Amino acid sequence: MTTPLSPHLDAAEIERWADGLLPADRTMHLAECPGCLATAERERKLSRELAQLPHFAPSAGFADRVLAKARIPTPSGEFGRE
Repeated sequence: MTTPLSPHLDAAEIERWADGLLPADRTMHLAECPGCLATAERERKLSRELAQLPHFAPSAGFADRVLAKARIPTPSGEFGRE
């Protein structure tokens, strides 16, 4: 009879593993569980790819230009009348 695997890693544990902060007993689970290892490696690859994307920052005055074009209806005064 084989020893059952420890519980699968959750998302927080996979993130700690990618940061090198996962405890040894949980890291050992990755060596025993191909499914968890595949998931962890996909997550790490995705994190690396996202980190390489350029950071987006709107140009100066963007919010002011958007708000200047926004049409905010004025209350008609119909509500609250008896």
